[in-house]
Amino acid sequence: MPTTAKMLDISLLPPAARREVQDFYQFILSRSQMKRRISLKQSTSYRFSDLCGKLSWQGDAVAAQRSIRDEW
Repeated sequence: MPTTAKMLDISLLPPAARREVQDFYQFILSRSQMKRRISLKQSTSYRFSDLCGKLSWQGDAVAAQRSIRDEW
């Protein structure tokens, strides 16, 4: 985006309209920050893939599964 497109001259607007434009700008910024926070929370959920191959089972996996199933 060119620099001229980033700058918006609102000095020609009446004071009430300038406040409205500034309020809307703040609303858009807060909404984008909220979306960013939500996406960060979703991306930081824990994944167990980093544990693959690092845990060793000491026992019979089928027997353990059956005992858990039989608890119901």
